[in-house]
Amino acid sequence: MDERILHYELRCKSCGAPMLLPVGMIGRLFALPDTQPNSSYAIAAVCRQCKSVDTYFLERNHPRHTPDYIEKFAYPIRDTMDGPMLGCGEEGCRALLPLIAQWIPETPTKERKAEVETWRWGHLQCPAGHSIAKPDWELL
Repeated sequence: MDERILHYELRCKSCGAPMLLPVGMIGRLFALPDTQPNSSYAIAAVCRQCKSVDTYFLERNHPRHTPDYIEKFAYPIRDTMDGPMLGCGEEGCRALLPLIAQWIPETPTKERKAEVETWRWGHLQCPAGHSIAKPDWELL
């Protein structure tokens, strides 16, 4: 049986469903200052319930952080994918937002690709508040 690991428990901004995201995986994206995707420890996460893609600020002192996010130990129950890095379309804005998505481990790639097509991209913003459009990428 898998060991319990530390997770962020976020609440979907659209439907309120809980999302458990591994702290270690996300921390690796921000570990080296020269390779950090953005300076605000922000990620894009996909809700498994309503398929909404939104921006979440994990740094507690960030003004757009939601205080009801918690950290807790739990058994990993889903495959968690990190990437691609989503870029802001605003000229001069260099912020990147790592996309985090999850599936049940046994979900075949074909079904994952079909699910990606159902994601709702309307609320996604870079850390500076600029809108990020649905990217043109393909799940491998």
